[in-house]
Amino acid sequence: MICVICGIETDSVEEAVDQGWIPYFYDNQIESGPACSECSEALLEMDENGEMELKKQYQGKVRYKENPFHYVPGESILIEVTIENNLKNILN
Repeated sequence: MICVICGIETDSVEEAVDQGWIPYFYDNQIESGPACSECSEALLEMDENGEMELKKQYQGKVRYKENPFHYVPGESILIEVTIENNLKNILN
């Protein structure tokens, strides 16, 4: 897993959970994540609904690392599909 804020990596989901990573949070109404424990502690807070969100002073100001699961409404998403064929099986 890669923190979308600082880019630090962890080897597994279990390790991230043990280290206190946050799986997702909101920047205004846009869902992002995951965030490492250091970024979470410094930049996130719990909102009135119990959801983690970027602290007000940082909302709309953070540039996130590349994350294939980070979707911004209205933006295009490039998806690559690779189809592999086994020619030996096709020719027989």
